[in-house]
Amino acid sequence: MVIKSSSREIFYYLLILTGFFLLLEVSFFIQNYRDFLAESSSVSGGLQLPVVFLPQIALFILIQLSIHFVYCVLVWVISLSILRLLSRPIIADLYLSIGIWLCGLFTILLANDIYYPHSKFSELLQFFLFNSFVAKGLLIVFLGVDFFLILLTLLSWVLYTHRLWLVISSIITLILIYNSFYFWEEKQKGIVASNERPHIIVVGVDALRPDFLGFFGREIKTPFMDSFLNHATVFSQAVTPLARTFPSWTSILTGRYPKEVGIRTNLAQLQFADLTYTLPKILKNQGYTTLFATDETRFSNIGTNFGFDRMITPTVGLSDFLFGTINDFPFSNLLVNTALGRWLFPYSYGNRAAYVTYQPDSFLNLLYPVLAESNKTPLFLAVHFCLPHYPYLWADLPEESGQVVWRYQKSIERVDQQLGSFFFMLQQYGLLQRAIVVLLSDHGEALEFTGDRITEKELFLTSNAHRMSIPQFYPKSDNEAVNQSAGHGTDVLGLSQYHSVLAIKLYGMGLQSEKVISHIVSLLDVKPTILYFLGIPSIASSGQSLAGVINGKHEVSLKHLPVFLESDFSPPAIRTVFPNTHQVLLEGINIFSIDPNTLHLIVKEEMNQKIIKSKQYAIIDDEWMLALYPQNADYRMPILINLKTGVWTNDMQSSFARLSPASRLLRSLKRFYGDELS
Repeated sequence: MVIKSSSREIFYYLLILTGFFLLLEVSFFIQNYRDFLAESSSVSGGLQLPVVFLPQIALFILIQLSIHFVYCVLVWVISLSILRLLSRPIIADLYLSIGIWLCGLFTILLANDIYYPHSKFSELLQFFLFNSFVAKGLLIVFLGVDFFLILLTLLSWVLYTHRLWLVISSIITLILIYNSFYFWEEKQKGIVASNERPHIIVVGVDALRPDFLGFFGREIKTPFMDSFLNHATVFSQAVTPLARTFPSWTSILTGRYPKEVGIRTNLAQLQFADLTYTLPKILKNQGYTTLFATDETRFSNIGTNFGFDRMITPTVGLSDFLFGTINDFPFSNLLVNTALGRWLFPYSYGNRAAYVTYQPDSFLNLLYPVLAESNKTPLFLAVHFCLPHYPYLWADLPEESGQVVWRYQKSIERVDQQLGSFFFMLQQYGLLQRAIVVLLSDHGEALEFTGDRITEKELFLTSNAHRMSIPQFYPKSDNEAVNQSAGHGTDVLGLSQYHSVLAIKLYGMGLQSEKVISHIVSLLDVKPTILYFLGIPSIASSGQSLAGVINGKHEVSLKHLPVFLESDFSPPAIRTVFPNTHQVLLEGINIFSIDPNTLHLIVKEEMNQKIIKSKQYAIIDDEWMLALYPQNADYRMPILINLKTGVWTNDMQSSFARLSPASRLLRSLKRFYGDELS
């Protein structure tokens, strides 16, 4: 009876300690996320959270409570098991149990600090730890103590239960559960590809500007992408029509401009979009299995309505925005990247947006079982890697992360490794025996470098060709100069935002031209190029096929087509190299609503016209570019620039403008955008 009473008392003490620590976690969380929580209150009021979302909130809280309760029970079981081996008074039993509880807790906090340095809870130990070496040393010590305690527990089980098989099976089960996603034993099942129907694989990298690759001369460790480009046809002057992920990928998959499709902004509603002749729908009708995969979905609503048979993504919608952000607790962090974590936290597992716990390999783990499935049809796979997106952070990047440009470069180096692993997987599954592979970036990234906006102060001209004061035609951000720009989709003359990687490589399909093509092309050209190789007419496409150049024909086989560009909704918080995600959402909250059926964030239809009125427009035609920047509700300032000389002006009456094709370019813009420019 004494033992029973003692065990109950120990459990109550441990439960109180665990509850107290949970309260400390909540308090620390509120302290660190008070701005986010205050903004979330405004967000929830502005978005009118649907009632069906409340059970998800309750489930999140229940999971967090359950994890802490399981820890309490585990410590209690270990304590009782060890106490069986000892003959101690009750008060000593309590001290021993509390010591075991503290040892486990410090192990968890140290592991969280080392493996997830961007976690807010890493700050808890900063007062005691001088650097990562001290933390790693202490973790080894605590793990050694934990291991010894576990051995004592197992010894107690063997001596007092006489069930060695139970001990062994329990250990094996725990190991398999925790590590199941790191030890895939998939059979290599190649997906069939015939001579007529090769696999089609479109690989996108978010926000990758070409000049941050070793292939284009930068000192950076990108061996995989450099090797791919060295053996592919590279289009060095490729641009996207709108430098935001959702509109850009929509243009890639439809071969049409955002205005033609009806997707003019991130999170645009799909009910008015023209998705009749998307590439996946066309290929699906030709017998292809169509898959789309990405490790971030916060600002893109690509789904099965584009023609995809299956989506491989983290949880999409409001739960991603909310839980993917706040799910930063030591206990849950150490579970996220496991099989159990994938089941408990689908909004965090493999989710680049949840950068605190994001492991690039976890996204590949989502792909492994799907690509390993046996299939008798050829595959169309579109996959988008988002690691180089702001804030350029992930779990493995050290806390001492340096400046923005350093982080951006490191994210590109890491995504290069991720791509290498991905292509190895494709090769293992036989998907590269005969395939057309497109490597692209959905847009670039402006980092406020000199030249990120192509308007140099010294090259500005007025009607009398004398230097005058530079017009403030662009929305000011930070302390940027006239030749600097930040972000993506914010500035049509910030061509580093629109300049994209585009390279196409043929596997097992004969010889191709391995060279760099300097002709200006568009991401709209991807769809007609793929369809040309398959012998399928390109339906409803504004792009052109690049197949002739890829096959080795001369570059002049490309048509001379003007390229249209437009900007997206750009609140002040996003026009900077230091955008605050929460502030961006807060500033833009009035344009969003929640789809009650899918819980996806979407742009309110009534806000579309306001977004369109705020847009900048541009046209590139050969060596000339004309851009229109809104100054007020009735006037857009024209900026004309010669792309070869860099000379530019806002004076359409100057001799420079009169001798240029400015009038023709303006007519083309008005003809294409219609009433938007009337």
